[in-house]
Amino acid sequence: MRVVSFSIPAWFPPRTGEEVRREVQLTEQESAVFLCLATGASNAELAGELQLSVSTVKFHVHNIRAKLGGISRLQACLLAALAREGTRPSGHSTSGGGAAAVPR
Repeated sequence: MRVVSFSIPAWFPPRTGEEVRREVQLTEQESAVFLCLATGASNAELAGELQLSVSTVKFHVHNIRAKLGGISRLQACLLAALAREGTRPSGHSTSGGGAAAVPR
């Protein structure tokens, strides 16, 4: 099983009374779900996109949020959007409005 690491920005606020991990390791499937969270899609939409069952997506989203320090789904979406930006090749324009392909 391949593990993918993501860095959380230093400015990202931790939950009250908790500390956000700055380096998080996700499995390959968790990573794919995490990066797709950036679109704001529902679990059912993510399942269709990733060809997984809805319950598998829910399981991965739950694990991702826990690994990120118990953050909300919205906060996970924000971090996923930042992570996706970091995976784009330099010089890639974001003005087109379309979603970037998720690296696999």
